[in-house]
Amino acid sequence: MKKILLLIVPTFLIFSSCKKEVTKVQQVAQAYSAVYTIQPGDWTTNNNGLSYTAELNVPELDNIIYQNGAVLVYLSFSGTSYYEAIPEVFDGITYGSIHSTGYVSIDISAISGNLINPPSQTISAKVVLIDATALAMHKDVNLNDLGAVQKAFNIH
Repeated sequence: MKKILLLIVPTFLIFSSCKKEVTKVQQVAQAYSAVYTIQPGDWTTNNNGLSYTAELNVPELDNIIYQNGAVLVYLSFSGTSYYEAIPEVFDGITYGSIHSTGYVSIDISAISGNLINPPSQTISAKVVLIDATALAMHKDVNLNDLGAVQKAFNIH
């Protein structure tokens, strides 16, 4: 009887410690890109022309991306066939962006601190939103190179 008990107890312990776990895998979009057109009349100033701002409504920029992901902004001026990452300085004008949940603002001002005129041409702004998971998987991508970002995150 002792021998049977000694055989049954270890078997019971082995099988009772097994637990079936199911992992649910969900495919999520990890990068999002959209192009916005900024018209000359979209620029506003609140300091009499020292700087101008154009605000873009980006509802896809949610709190998760804001807290943990990345927001990249590239500009293309009419007559060009390429996008340049901002922040950037060109012809004495600084171009930058700030963002929060739901929007991205493009800001321009003169390095000299002098008054400037708002852009008189149409500008395309490409906004790329990257989930933190996707960003962690591509640590070596050059975020200043739109082509590299598009390739790494499969953005068209």
